[in-house]
Amino acid sequence: MNTSQKVSTCLDYIDRRLETTSEQTIQIAEMIINDIKELTAAYPEALKNNRLREHAERVRTTQMKWVNQLHDIILEQTNRDLNGQVIQALQNFINTMNKKQLKHLDFDMPSAVKREQPEHEHEYLTQEQIEALMASDIKRLPVSSTHH
Repeated sequence: MNTSQKVSTCLDYIDRRLETTSEQTIQIAEMIINDIKELTAAYPEALKNNRLREHAERVRTTQMKWVNQLHDIILEQTNRDLNGQVIQALQNFINTMNKKQLKHLDFDMPSAVKREQPEHEHEYLTQEQIEALMASDIKRLPVSSTHH
């Protein structure tokens, strides 16, 4: 890969990460909707069984949980918009750089990006493989005993 291809690959990687974050935001919104539906459905039962205080506490706890989540989503969205603008600016820069052909410049791609490239995927362990190795190493560590 030449330098401009590496930079483009890194930008694509960032773009995919942003897309994943967007999907996570949608999942959080769906969970909030489900909680609201459950609380709404539980209200008549709480009213009938004289358990409004418990229901109100459950509502309050759920509201606080989601207020914090929504605050994080707003911050994330702001960052995502900025990241999108940065990516566009960098892509324009890359296109200009390609025209000028700065072939003498090079840099090493980060392993997180390089690992996703088909020609390099065999060179790196997946997160699951790393965790499996770490777990097996921990089991094999000698147990030291202290003698006084």
